[in-house]
Amino acid sequence: MKHPAYRYARILSATTALLALSLPAMAETALDEIVVTATRRATAIRDVPASVSRVDRNDFEAKATRFIGEELRGLPGLVVKTNDQGTYTDITIRGVPNRVHNDTITVLMDGVPFVTGDDEVDLEQLPFGVVGQVDVVRGPTSALYGRGAIAGTINYITREVTDEPLSQAQAGYGSHDWWNAAAMVQRATGDVGAILISAQAQGSDGWRDRTEREEQTLFVKQRLDLTDTTTLNLTGTYVNTEQGLAGELPTDANGIPVALPGGREGNWNQDGAGFDKRMWTGTAVLSSDVTDDVTSTTRLHARHANTAGRQGFFNPYDPASGTVNFTGFRVDGSTDTYFAEQQVDARLDDTWRVLAGVSAEQVEAHHIETWTGEFDFGPRFYTQRRNAQTGAHVDANLWQSDYLLNANARNRTQAAFAQVDGDWGEVAASVGARLDRFQRKVHYGPSGSGYGPDPEVTVKDSDSHISPKASLRWRVSDLVTAYAAFGEGFSPGFGPIWSFRNRNKDLNPEIARNIEGGLKGQTADGRFTASITAYQLRRSDLLQLLPVGGSARTINNGRQRSRGVEVEASADLGNGTALNLTYGFTEAIWTENAFLEPDTNRPFDFTGKDVAGVPRHAGRVEIVQAVPDVPVTLRAWADISGDYAYDGANSRKAGGYMLTNAAITWAALDGLDLTLTGRNLFDRKVNNVVANNDGPFAYFPQPPREWVLMGTVRF
Repeated sequence: MKHPAYRYARILSATTALLALSLPAMAETALDEIVVTATRRATAIRDVPASVSRVDRNDFEAKATRFIGEELRGLPGLVVKTNDQGTYTDITIRGVPNRVHNDTITVLMDGVPFVTGDDEVDLEQLPFGVVGQVDVVRGPTSALYGRGAIAGTINYITREVTDEPLSQAQAGYGSHDWWNAAAMVQRATGDVGAILISAQAQGSDGWRDRTEREEQTLFVKQRLDLTDTTTLNLTGTYVNTEQGLAGELPTDANGIPVALPGGREGNWNQDGAGFDKRMWTGTAVLSSDVTDDVTSTTRLHARHANTAGRQGFFNPYDPASGTVNFTGFRVDGSTDTYFAEQQVDARLDDTWRVLAGVSAEQVEAHHIETWTGEFDFGPRFYTQRRNAQTGAHVDANLWQSDYLLNANARNRTQAAFAQVDGDWGEVAASVGARLDRFQRKVHYGPSGSGYGPDPEVTVKDSDSHISPKASLRWRVSDLVTAYAAFGEGFSPGFGPIWSFRNRNKDLNPEIARNIEGGLKGQTADGRFTASITAYQLRRSDLLQLLPVGGSARTINNGRQRSRGVEVEASADLGNGTALNLTYGFTEAIWTENAFLEPDTNRPFDFTGKDVAGVPRHAGRVEIVQAVPDVPVTLRAWADISGDYAYDGANSRKAGGYMLTNAAITWAALDGLDLTLTGRNLFDRKVNNVVANNDGPFAYFPQPPREWVLMGTVRF
């Protein structure tokens, strides 16, 4: 059998031949869209030596995208999973699994990293209602953005402020009593700039029991034109979210759901399960053309977050016990983040260009974890049991509550980065690197479990890493661009604060190295555009969390390889009809993954197995039909996913689906748009299966068919 790399090369060469026969075209296409995340400067997608996607607000609003993360569905190489709607959105890029929660990607807002004290990304803390554009860069990007960028980077860019007077109101209603109300106003502020103010509120009863949601967002952005060449953007945001959580439901050893009273809508989680998140941010971005050839960008950012999570941990279900069990858990957190960055971009001559900068970040976090339930020095570790027939608690009088964590943490990162670009017309090359120094200090205050008190202790560690990158771009013709690139990502592996008490200071940073090649081009007078990328990503010194009682131990263990193909294509079929296609082939395999389970000393060896939760085939097919005489726009799209391995041992592969969706937008009056969206039109029952080392044991049911009606008026 031929090596997969050979097949990828055949695909690339065939695509090159097709695109090279293109007719001349000058029409602006998706490849002319500007992104900033992949190179740290504004660049057309066709000239970016990376696998990049851009999602605009107009696109995800037309699909009634209500919760952050939904806008990423259908992008090649990405797997998006949620527990409940709008909660704990988990992103996997190029088959690289998260250790805990979104800790192998970097997420930015206006170029500022959004990382919690646990070295994770909590998407639900971002003010999604104010986002105007989303850039997605697949592949390691630590040479640009530092720690955590193992698999890729997502940049949420807030709405741009212009001088155009604008007033807009929006209202929506949908299934499960979901509602939304929003208003936005934009005005020039004399001759020195403009201001945009946006407010939004939404709520829902939730489609599962006890999953109500309320959220309020406020956004203010002031653009100040200090001089003809200097602009200051000041941004302030406030987000307040309260969301009920339902938790998992049981499966058998094959991942097949076990029937319980209440069905898929049932909620067996602890009483009051949910999260509260309140966050303020302030950002200043100063952009200046120092000379005709030198630009300077300064970013200053501060944010504060108060969070409370009440989320029980589901225990494997034993029908003979007659109970459904969760481990009672609550975490309260307070986090302050400060970030500063200075970047300079200088054109030396017609060929050479240099970009360099420095940054510093400090994250201060205080976490308190409270565990509540039965504790018996045996299998019941703060267990809350419910009668499997009635849902009533069993022996609640035996519960006890303990603080298993009372920690104050401080993370600091300092970085310096540089890249040199040479452009010789048809050929361009770029090399760059970034040095990161990172430190963590955690003081563990009074805490303890049923086993007794834990000693107060202060744990510190520090390390540094240099991440390189290089790329080569070739303009095959005016319409076709080819590229090859190498990039590296790293993670310091500090991990969640609760796991740092047992820190091994001899741990190495986890490393990911990626090579890829791609083609981007258009044909038929710009009516057909496509991009295709083939890649191979290898991870080493994997940082894996092994559970030890209520804590964990981090080890360097194993290797993982991902390789695949990512395709995006669009075609203008004429008469107002457009076809969009995305496809991702992802082969994610453990090339070395053998370990002993700490609590039991049982050996496990997943070497050669597929990474759990990653389908080999996934994509989206979308067709758009504009009927200008009415005027109506019709959209229909299908999200398709192949089967995936449920667990590390690959005991079962299933879970594939096709979800069909549609939307109709009617421009009822000048300045008034109405959109009716239907999701999961055929009411497919899709489950995200959860597994441990022993195999599948639970699932998160995904939403049934839903309808949303949105109205937008501009005046």
